[in-house]
Parts: sequence; C-alpha cells; structure tokens
Amino acid sequence: MATPCNKLKVHIIRAEGLQCMNHFTGDHPYVTCEIKRADGGVESRADTKPVTEGDTLNPVWDETLELEFWQQDETLEFTVNDQGLLGAKTEGKALLPSEFFYPHGFQGMLAIIGLPDAKLGVDVQVVGAQDGEQTPEQYPPAVSQRLGVSILQAHGLNNMTHFTGDSPYIICEVKHLDPASKMTRVETASVTDGDTSNPFWGETHIVEPWCEGEPLQFTVCESVASKKEGKAELPSKLFFPHGYAGFVAIDGSPQAILHIIVRPLGPAVGDGASLKTNQVKVSQTKGKHCCW
Repeated sequence: MATPCNKLKVHIIRAEGLQCMNHFTGDHPYVTCEIKRADGGVESRADTKPVTEGDTLNPVWDETLELEFWQQDETLEFTVNDQGLLGAKTEGKALLPSEFFYPHGFQGMLAIIGLPDAKLGVDVQVVGAQDGEQTPEQYPPAVSQRLGVSILQAHGLNNMTHFTGDSPYIICEVKHLDPASKMTRVETASVTDGDTSNPFWGETHIVEPWCEGEPLQFTVCESVASKKEGKAELPSKLFFPHGYAGFVAIDGSPQAILHIIVRPLGPAVGDGASLKTNQVKVSQTKGKHCCW
C-alpha cells in the first residue's frame, strides 16, 4: 500500500545574519524550499520572491509556500540564495527533518549551514495531518515523564550591568497544568567570562516530573543584578513525542533568541516526586553550529 501524500504550508518568515554577496548591485536574497526524498531526489520545490529593499542582510519575506506530494519521513531543505545580474548564488542551507514538523507542525529558527551566525525563521504545517488521526495529544494525560533539556547558547542579550559585567544564567521550569503540583525547575551555571551578550552554557539537564501537555518556560536571568531579562515558552506539542532542536524567541528582548534541544526520555524514575539534575558539558564548537 502506497504511503499517502500530503500538502505542506511553509511560511518563510525572515533570516538573520546573511553575508553581503553583491557589493555593487546590492543583495536580493530569496529562499528555495524543497522536499527531499530518501534517495536524495527532489519531490517538489517552491521559491520566495527576492527581497530587494530594506535590510537585505536580515531580510523579511513573510511569504507562504505550498508544496504538494510530501510523504512522511521526507526532509525539507531550505536554500538561501542571492539573485544577481548574472544568476543566483547560494549562501547556505538549512534542513528540517520530518519528525520535527509531523504531525504537530514546527515554528522556530533554523541554523543556516555555511553561515556561522545566520538563522532562518520558518513555520511548517502539514495540511490535514491531524484530521481523523489519533495523535498522542488525543489521549488522556500520560504518566510522569523525564525530559532531557540541553541549553546551548543565547544570542543578542541586553547589557544589564554596565559596571560589573553581566553573568547570565537560565532557569528552565515545567509549567504544570495542576496548580497543586510541586515546582519543577533547573538552572544553568552563570556565564561570567567571554561574550556575555551571546553566552554559551552547553549544559544538559534531566527534568522530571513532566506530563504531556505541559509547556516548558525558559527565563533569562542576570545573577549580579538579580534581574530577569526575558522569557521564552516552548509548547509541549513542539517537543513531544519527537523532540525539538532549534531556537526560541525571548520575550522582552526583541533580537534575543535561545538555542535549546529537548528530548523526551520516557517514564519518570519512581513516583517522579523528586527533581534530578544531570549536567553534561558539550563542546562550544558543536553547540554553536549544531541544529539537530
């Protein structure tokens, strides 16, 4: 029996941190979105219109593309191109595997391979994916679960303490649906050296108990001044059951984003009443460029 095909609605929102490709005529960036088959072939593709005005290194497209004939397990490939007088040049690519957008969709920032600090903001929805299907969220809440939460790096934080220097850290908290539940939260160490506006933590924590349907809230704090810079929230449907890897926007700081990875790890140990934390350092090079 052949695998059914679906239509995808792909909203190309914006990019950040592109490089200048045409010093004389100016850049005209556009995005090509392709459905990549398992054998590497292209099932279908669509292009945005080039951005010709404004900040073309941080372009805004705000354009929705429709791609037909997508099958489960096929990856989306985004190519950022620049349209010049003599043809198009490729700036970089970003990949979005199907497990990150099927069936519940994806909204977030993707790292652009080939451009160290560039990101692409997209929103992907599978048309009809949740119609008539029994997905995990249609069942009663599951037993307590464990999550592996990797807090990698923030970008674009504000300077909170002008004299002593900033020491930012992150609080990750489960927003329990039951108001009587005990607080579940973990904290990173404070970053005191290096570029504290773009701090790197590279920490992985085990968070429990967590139940399906409960979002995660990330709060950016400054330890010296005891201030909160902003918050970001990740709904459970974006990381359960397939996990999430990407960027979340930090409310309160217009340009700030946080790079995280969240993985469901199965049922909580014991009754899940206690919170256990395990920190694992990852290399800074991998954290800055790894999206998955």
